[in-house]
Amino acid sequence: MKTLVKILPIVLLLASCGRSGDEAIKKQILQKKQQIINIEQQIAGLEKKLTDTVHKSNNIPVSVKEMLGEEFNHYFLIYGNVEADKYGMISPEMNGKIKDILVKEGQVVEKGTLLLTLNTEAIENQIKGIKSGLEMATTSYEKQKTLWDQKIGSEMQYLQAKSAKEGLEAQLDALQSQMRMSQLRAPYAGTVNKIYHKKGEMAGPGMPVIEFVNLSKMTIKANVSEKYIGKVIKGQKVNLYFSSLPNFIEETSIVRVSKVINPKSRTFEIELNIDNPKEIIKPNMVSTIQINDFTSDNAFVVPSLVIRKDISGNYVYVVKNKSNEQLVAKKYITTGLSYQEKTVVATGLDKGDKVIVKGFNMVSTGIPVDIK
Repeated sequence: MKTLVKILPIVLLLASCGRSGDEAIKKQILQKKQQIINIEQQIAGLEKKLTDTVHKSNNIPVSVKEMLGEEFNHYFLIYGNVEADKYGMISPEMNGKIKDILVKEGQVVEKGTLLLTLNTEAIENQIKGIKSGLEMATTSYEKQKTLWDQKIGSEMQYLQAKSAKEGLEAQLDALQSQMRMSQLRAPYAGTVNKIYHKKGEMAGPGMPVIEFVNLSKMTIKANVSEKYIGKVIKGQKVNLYFSSLPNFIEETSIVRVSKVINPKSRTFEIELNIDNPKEIIKPNMVSTIQINDFTSDNAFVVPSLVIRKDISGNYVYVVKNKSNEQLVAKKYITTGLSYQEKTVVATGLDKGDKVIVKGFNMVSTGIPVDIK
């Protein structure tokens, strides 16, 4: 009996411990199952992300340009010929044999510098004779004048003496003018570019002896098609280029617009002036003149290459967002002016439209794309 009493508490204790251990195991099982659920959810999320990535990787990558309005300038080009403001083929004012050439080709001289002289021996001899006669005529005139002032002698003698003196003075002035005409002087500061005659050769009016030029200021003349007659005005700013001077660009103004249309070429002439302090621009060079004939501050501009054409007209591809996908759509447009591979879209696009500018030749309407 005593033994039974001792065993009973032990049995009860063991039973109690068994029930407590089962609850702990069940709790651990529940925790593990919840961890499994969490891991499965994470796996599902990763699989979805992987699927989305694979799906996107199959989309065609494109670049777009959003239509917000921008500045657009259109220009047309014409070609002009360069002239020096001060350029001339100069010659003496009278005929004669060249006595001396006092300058060399390439020499820079000031205005009034003596360039060459003609042989004036005959004129010099005439001047000597006139001066000798003038001395006598002057003496005679002064004596007659003194007598006439004293009311001595006749008025006719006085007038004859005066006329003789003045006649010889006029002849002397004429001969001295001929002497000046025999001297060829620089009409302005410049450069002796070319000498066409040699000492001892004959020269005269209309026979170019020296090519003389000053390059500090240049004039450019160009012919413009009559279709631009309303778009070219005096004072308008233009850009000036030279193919032979790739680093040169100058903004200048139109100083003259011809009022007459050439009936043969259907063009009118314009004129520009430009300073040339370094003398890098030479006469007879060909210039390129860039003239603006259209400006807009709020134009829809696209690369000319992205404009496609089918039987219905011109169109571009745009990207539309539908159901969280970027899908390609076609928009028909009308185009305006084009310049340097850019074209104005006159109608057909709205502000905010995303025009495909790269990858446009790989897409078609309705396919999904990725915007890069």
